[in-house]
Amino acid sequence: MGKRSVENDSIAIMKTNLLQKNIPKGWQIKKIKDLLDFEQPTKYIVESSSYTPDGKTPVLTANKSFVLGYTNETDGIYTDTPAIIFDDFTTDSKYVDFSFKVKSSAIKILKNRDEDTDLKFVYEIMKSFNFPIANHKRHYISQYQELEIVIPSKKEQKKIADILSSIDSEINKIENLINTDEKLKIGLMQDFFNRKNWDFKKIDDVATVLTGGTPRTSTKEFWDGDINWMSSGEVNLRRVKNTEKKITQKGLDGSNATLLPTGTVMVALAGQGKTRGKVAILEIETTCNQSLAGIIANKESIHNEFLFYNLEYRYQELRNVSGGEGRAGLNLKLIKNFKVPVPPIETQKKISNTLASIDNRMNKNNLLKDKLVKLKKGLTSDLLSGKVRTINN
Repeated sequence: MGKRSVENDSIAIMKTNLLQKNIPKGWQIKKIKDLLDFEQPTKYIVESSSYTPDGKTPVLTANKSFVLGYTNETDGIYTDTPAIIFDDFTTDSKYVDFSFKVKSSAIKILKNRDEDTDLKFVYEIMKSFNFPIANHKRHYISQYQELEIVIPSKKEQKKIADILSSIDSEINKIENLINTDEKLKIGLMQDFFNRKNWDFKKIDDVATVLTGGTPRTSTKEFWDGDINWMSSGEVNLRRVKNTEKKITQKGLDGSNATLLPTGTVMVALAGQGKTRGKVAILEIETTCNQSLAGIIANKESIHNEFLFYNLEYRYQELRNVSGGEGRAGLNLKLIKNFKVPVPPIETQKKISNTLASIDNRMNKNNLLKDKLVKLKKGLTSDLLSGKVRTINN
């Protein structure tokens, strides 16, 4: 084992030991291996990865995707649930209370060793770990099961697990609502923007296209002003309400940039990753750097929100006209010549309002989800350390 690995191991042990200061009365220090038994997944590995939507048994991974698909295989189904599945490489884990099969030999299946251990409580502790992982190394036997934790009585374990699980349940409900709205939006966009009976016009015929510029970076009086200045990375915000950097009036005058009005549709011209071709819409006035184009809609011809949603839907088309992948880039000429549908303006507004209402609902649910995630993080720290008790001391 190299020096770096030893240091990482020490960090992991040290982090779990932080929980051991001021241990509440009646709590005990235990290692993961004192609480959980593990089983290798060999006899539960799916034989074929040709999954079927109407399969009876889910095939699981411990990583983010969780359910990879479904199978109708009848042999080697794990039924002794609940259990924890653990990815030996990533240390990701999932609590499972239904029968399943797995795909990877890297999965460990974990069960509580005795009736004094609440499996879901241990799972919540495992999720709270910040465990440093090594490249393609199996961790459970050599390191992970040796981690020390502090645990209360079985009664308090269960109460803690129930509290944290209830928050997880609310988070899952909200995530399902968000996912449902995302699918609804995609379906509506496919219906709206694949109509063949609309007229198509070049963007240059229905809007003004401008790009920006960067003030001289060495000139201090150009920066830290009160004029918004947008960079290409900020298109990921989709609706831009603020910018990270600000410039002064001197900075604006000292560049090729123009102050763009609220409602301008922004397109990223450059970016080797997924940035190029992404769009956003301004909810503020801002200027921008030269890696962005601002499209100011002619209100009599095209509704700016309709243009925004149409270009969002046609992201890959925008990337393709720029020459594909790698170091390819968009430019003003390509943007101006890009054709967009121009149905009657009232139709455009109805479509925009429909899609915007779904976006607003998703934004509210995302904010609620973020609040619940923060709440759970704080409660997890307090409950698992004994700072907040669920039973009388």
